[in-house]
Amino acid sequence: MHTNLAGRAGRWSATHWKRAAFGWIALAVAAVVVGGVVGSREMKSWAVSNGQSRRAEQILDQAKFKVPARESVLVQSYTSTFGDQAFASAVAGLIQTLAGQPAVTNVVSPIDHPNAGLISADRHSVLVQFDVKGKVEDAKNKIAPILAAVEEAQAGNPSLIIEEFGQASADHQLDQRFAADMHRAEVTSLPLTLAILVVAFGALVAAGLPVVLAFSAVLAATGLNALASHVVPTDQQTLSAIILMIGMAVGIDYSLFYLRREREERRRGRSSGDALLHAARTSGQAVLVSGSTVLIAMAGMFVAGNSLFTTIGVGTMIVVLAAMVGSLTVLPAVLHRLGDNVDRIRIPILRGEPRDDGPWGRFIAGVLRRPLLWTVLSAGALLVAALPAAAMHTKLPNLTDLPHDLKIVRTYERIQRAFPGSQTPAVVVIKAADVRTPQMERAYTTFRQRALATGELFSPFTVTINPDHTVARIDFAIAGSGDDASSVAALKTLRDTVIPPIAAIVGNRN
Repeated sequence: MHTNLAGRAGRWSATHWKRAAFGWIALAVAAVVVGGVVGSREMKSWAVSNGQSRRAEQILDQAKFKVPARESVLVQSYTSTFGDQAFASAVAGLIQTLAGQPAVTNVVSPIDHPNAGLISADRHSVLVQFDVKGKVEDAKNKIAPILAAVEEAQAGNPSLIIEEFGQASADHQLDQRFAADMHRAEVTSLPLTLAILVVAFGALVAAGLPVVLAFSAVLAATGLNALASHVVPTDQQTLSAIILMIGMAVGIDYSLFYLRREREERRRGRSSGDALLHAARTSGQAVLVSGSTVLIAMAGMFVAGNSLFTTIGVGTMIVVLAAMVGSLTVLPAVLHRLGDNVDRIRIPILRGEPRDDGPWGRFIAGVLRRPLLWTVLSAGALLVAALPAAAMHTKLPNLTDLPHDLKIVRTYERIQRAFPGSQTPAVVVIKAADVRTPQMERAYTTFRQRALATGELFSPFTVTINPDHTVARIDFAIAGSGDDASSVAALKTLRDTVIPPIAAIVGNRN
């Protein structure tokens, strides 16, 4: 009998079920172990950027620029101002508390630096800034004691708002939320998925097969993605969630499709072997075509011109390929071994079998009687559902996109209102043979004056120079929230109005 590729894969797997099943288990285990030992190679921070931003961050990275993790503590009162004794005493106590923390360095306060732009225009809010010692990427692991000290300062001054914000504290809270969400997903999604499959099949063994196979594909893909990251650097935290969600979705879908067809053929009177081969030739071929289509579609991510899209494309392709291979080989092998035992541990109250006279059958019959009407209705419903997409636009993630029940988001918004743009600074990078020359210093003074004159760029201006004195980084506040229309306009002013005359003076456009 003529058969296709999926049919041949199903026949081979059924004939050599031990090789197929145990070979898959060995592959998944080896991928997890080797991937864990080798580890993943994380993409550079500049990899998610494009254009001038990417070039500037590359310059900083190549110059071994050590920018510390800077944190800000907001002290705010709705009634008193910084000039009041109680307010000033609370700020002084906070400074002393921070200075006593082992991981804190370079404390900058409004008391010692009154012209540093750390006092709001209405004087109801001040910022105390500090750096976290060590590498930026390790700062989130050192921030917990500092956050606890700030909370103690808040408890001792209930009439004030004392809250901390910065990349390290944000990463710390986001990691905690991510871990909690993943735990919740593990606890709820798998049991819920299994319950739905039990309703669909009416038997625990048949319901459990797709879940187990999909999860094994996720494990294999996670390990393989760690290996692939040494060729295409990855964002492990982002990819872990994507691989889990997509892997479970397509793995269960492919297995469900295949298994359902095999059981239908058995009910039609085919033998166990014939039913399996028929399912392989039909549903297996559909799985092969569907999976290949997804792989081709995801390959389009490689031409997007952004490293984040590339690594998402690679991770998605790996997990879809793993789910597809598992469905075409391991599933028929296990079904051949189980035979009719796939329907073991049946749930008496659940039939798990489709019925033409059931609610779904009657609905389909109604659709087939009036195809034109239902085509118009379904197309109209899809268009209405797609309307929100018309307002969508691409952007890099921002703290304002996160759930507002996160304390860090509320703190960020308070600081933004009191110090517009201070927590989403613009960065100008200058590369030269020596950035400390008198000419460069004059250019910086002129740059600062021109920037402040725009009314869209604000203090504080912070200048950091690398050890070789070849690269300087200037941080300053920008209007807006960092990704809204005000920020876009301010960025255009910076690039088109402020920088060009200064670049002409120093003869460098970096």
